[in-house]
Amino acid sequence: MTLGDIKVSEGFVSSKITFLTRTGASARTDFKGGKVAASYVYWFSADEPNDGEGWYLEADDETTVNQNGVVIPFGSGFMVFKDAGDEDPELIYAGQVSTTPTTKGFESTGYNICGNCSPVDITLGDITVNSGFVSSKICFLTRTGASARVDFKGSKVAAAYTYWTEEDEPNDGPGWYLEADDETTENQNDLVIAAGQGFLVFNDAGDENPTITIPSAL
Repeated sequence: MTLGDIKVSEGFVSSKITFLTRTGASARTDFKGGKVAASYVYWFSADEPNDGEGWYLEADDETTVNQNGVVIPFGSGFMVFKDAGDEDPELIYAGQVSTTPTTKGFESTGYNICGNCSPVDITLGDITVNSGFVSSKICFLTRTGASARVDFKGSKVAAAYTYWTEEDEPNDGPGWYLEADDETTENQNDLVIAAGQGFLVFNDAGDENPTITIPSAL
């Protein structure tokens, strides 16, 4: 998909889309001979942008270069900064929907920004993995960037999930389990991941070419 496939509601005025590096820093991109933050704001036609309606780098306050053609690779995540002055800002996904499941691999070890790029809610159980996805995991964060926590056996544990195959003989069937649930007592396949919701994929250094596959929304 591209930035131009993402439309906004009237309430999306000073809010913005921001991309991060794999270490969590603000990504930088080339603009007019320098590096600027990869943060994009939306200009409506009524705002009379110089290069047409759509997305522009936040640094491009003269709207000289429309950024609608910026490609967002399959499964990639980004941050949405909701400005306090905006009322009910929304993103509207208008691109094509894949008719087949799509696989995403991870070249970098450690944490990779990812997300549910499908226009519908899915569950953890909808996400399948290849044989190389052994010690890797899916992790969720809070809106402040901390590791999300969930209830498990009377305490709070990290919302980090590993995949157990049928050959691993998990006690509650194949699928996703909390990393803390080393006895595989509670299958987490029914956990809902909302359309557009982001998560991290931790690519363990010992895993060889791990991938996840996200189903078609059709």
